[in-house]
Amino acid sequence: MKKEQIRGIIAMVTVLAVYFLLVLVIPFGDVAEVKISIGFTVLAFAVAAYAVYIAFVKKPDARSRFYGFPIARLGLIYLVFQVVAGFVFMALGAYIPWWVSVVVYAISLAAAVLGLISAESVVEEIEILDQKLKKDVAAMRAIQSKANQMASLCADPAVKKFAEEVRYSDPVSSDALAEIERDLTAAVDDLQSAIVDGDNANIPALTRKASAVLAERNRLCKLNKGRETK
Repeated sequence: MKKEQIRGIIAMVTVLAVYFLLVLVIPFGDVAEVKISIGFTVLAFAVAAYAVYIAFVKKPDARSRFYGFPIARLGLIYLVFQVVAGFVFMALGAYIPWWVSVVVYAISLAAAVLGLISAESVVEEIEILDQKLKKDVAAMRAIQSKANQMASLCADPAVKKFAEEVRYSDPVSSDALAEIERDLTAAVDDLQSAIVDGDNANIPALTRKASAVLAERNRLCKLNKGRETK
């Protein structure tokens, strides 16, 4: 268990202990109201702890933590509301029927739980889209890396120009581009082999071929995006 997780647990336990101490010290009159408020407040602590868990502990990477802040904030807002409302109803227990507090507590609990479920679903959807985007740009990133390496190894201006063309090409792939990108990868691999082997005679022709395949890939990419926007 990490130090920050231990600190979080200690903070939560400390706040809960202070809450119980205040409940015991302050002379609230209605015993039934006190029991009801304590029960819902303990439940609120559990909900807040779970919100913090799914926000920061369940997926501890930096991106998940960034997306998790709204979830943690929602749980903590509910906890603060329940604590404040609990003290108010316990103080006014002699004047307000116990069922009123139960209705308020139940509505706030339901709102918090539904909010957490909705927020977690949104975060999961965003993470799925992020993973898909990483996968979609992987092919062109690999080609870009090879093109940059070739430009550093070869003094031919055409090779350097090709590397620039790859750099400014749309990196996002799609199923419609799978075949042309396989052809582009093969053309880049052939050019890379020629440069590494010092086959200067074939480098110009292979560079032109790779540029032509890249141009066709870019044309299909624009065409495909134009269809998607219609």
